Amino acid sequence: MLSEELFNSKAPPGWRAESAGVSPAPSVNPSVRQLLSEVGITLTNRTPRIATAALVASASRVVTFGCLDRCPIGAEGKGEDWPLPGATGKTFEELRGIRDELSSRIDDLIRRYCIQGQAVTGDRVQDPGVENLREELLLKAKARGTLTYGEMMRILGISRGRPLFEAISAVDRDEYRRGAPGFAAIIVRKDTGFPGGGFFCDDGLPPSLRRPFSRANDPKLSAAEMNYVKEEQKKIWNYYTGKAQT
Repeated sequence: MLSEELFNSKAPPGWRAESAGVSPAPSVNPSVRQLLSEVGITLTNRTPRIATAALVASASRVVTFGCLDRCPIGAEGKGEDWPLPGATGKTFEELRGIRDELSSRIDDLIRRYCIQGQAVTGDRVQDPGVENLREELLLKAKARGTLTYGEMMRILGISRGRPLFEAISAVDRDEYRRGAPGFAAIIVRKDTGFPGGGFFCDDGLPPSLRRPFSRANDPKLSAAEMNYVKEEQKKIWNYYTGKAQT
């Protein structure tokens, strides 16, 4: 669980880790929550899962901890082993050392395996097209404006779909790390002037407004949805016009 959360906190767009074990504990060790909290990561309620053949088969890369020769099934040829010491009997200071070593190894994994043709500065992925998009969104936010999907596609030189989703996700991930609200609600559909599809809102969307997948691209918004988006736009505009951004 520790490695999964550390990886996902800094993963490039399109990458995500899932942790599992051959003999998972019934619950997450409380020390894991504290170790993550110290580096700004909040662990939600989770239950350790077992490593199944299907889970391993679906992975692009498998990282094991001192057991690549015997687990999990199917990892051969796409796995690597990190022989880090186990947590049993360790002081909390020693656990911090293991966490920091794990974080360094994750940074290395991201650089050599996940990032293709991109540069890394610290824990931030720098891509020229994505950075151009961020700058344009920042200008729109400061001008209390919006940016349409069509305008974004021209900036990036790409069509709609997964590449567009990954670019938007990369921009907002960087903004969230800076403590900013991101730009989701000022990225709009030309036909309605309101966000649509997968970029309708951020994680703070009230449960009552969360759309089922079947309505993800429906351009018609309810009154409640429209009011929510307007309030989200105001928060974004107020944030980016109310303080200096770099």
